[in-house]
Amino acid sequence: MKTLIGTSPQRNGEGTPDGATLLSVRDLVIEAGPKESRLRLVDGFSLDLAAGDRVALVGESGSGKSVTARAIMRLDPEFTLAGSIALNGKNLLELSEKEMVRVRGRQIGMVFQDPMGALNPLMTIGEQVAEPLRSTGLRRAEAERRAQAVLEELGVANAAARMRAYPHEFSGGMRQRVVLAMALVCEPALIIADEPTTALDVRVQEQVLTLMDRVSKERGLAMLLITHDLATVAGFTERVAVMYSGRKVDEAAVDTLFTHPAHPYTQGLLQAVPRIDQSTRRLLTISGAPPHPADRPTGCTFHPRCPRAFDLCSVEVPELRPAPQGGMVACHLYPEPGKVVEQ
Repeated sequence: MKTLIGTSPQRNGEGTPDGATLLSVRDLVIEAGPKESRLRLVDGFSLDLAAGDRVALVGESGSGKSVTARAIMRLDPEFTLAGSIALNGKNLLELSEKEMVRVRGRQIGMVFQDPMGALNPLMTIGEQVAEPLRSTGLRRAEAERRAQAVLEELGVANAAARMRAYPHEFSGGMRQRVVLAMALVCEPALIIADEPTTALDVRVQEQVLTLMDRVSKERGLAMLLITHDLATVAGFTERVAVMYSGRKVDEAAVDTLFTHPAHPYTQGLLQAVPRIDQSTRRLLTISGAPPHPADRPTGCTFHPRCPRAFDLCSVEVPELRPAPQGGMVACHLYPEPGKVVEQ
């Protein structure tokens, strides 16, 4: 297995073996605003990732995907978090900010969707890739050597010279490689990639995803991919969790989700994607728009837009239950065994 600096690729993941639970998010609640008028952005989200897993978190804009990803890293101190986020059994919500600084980069790396916004225009590429290592106390020369090695592995030609360049001298695709290098340089066990290909053209998207695929396999990394692009999900991940209005409504293996989508929302998302094996004059769409967190409907928050909604959907929040073809779904169309639901 190839590594950049000759050590175990899971050193900072405390040697988590493949198949063992690396990250366990349980009943995560994210709220924002003053106590008297607090908005609930995410409501009771749970997800497990094992070492080496590649999981996608999908949904429309405003569904809570990126907020959840940032909460795992505790990047937004103005938000109130409840529940638990356990990394190797340690609840990150109980750590001090000083302790979290040692988690970020070393155990969890993050790739942001806007590489230009994630990079400091006044610092050289080499300084920025080496910075996470420097924060661990590593000497400058060794940090720069390791930074150069990461850039070389990620396909940055003439990396020694490009270390002295600035972000504006790189193309969008190359800047995303730099952001990925910053996430990888401390050899974390988990990478969170938040819409990593959104600002790139199709050809460069493919290059970046191919690179991420190779690196994650070589290093045995777990990866949480935040995206709205279902084509990316199909080709890159193994399992998918679907969010709607701050709640997880569907979760299944990729093949199951694409061939037997359980939740009407998931079905709507897939119907809105053009397919090369089908000809249609107009793509189907999901009517309406996601609700604002301050104005969520009662019951299932998707029921005002759902073509299969019935009376119970407007009054009772559905629980996650096993779906007929595998996975979990939160929908009254799939009642618990023995329970009769009038539709």
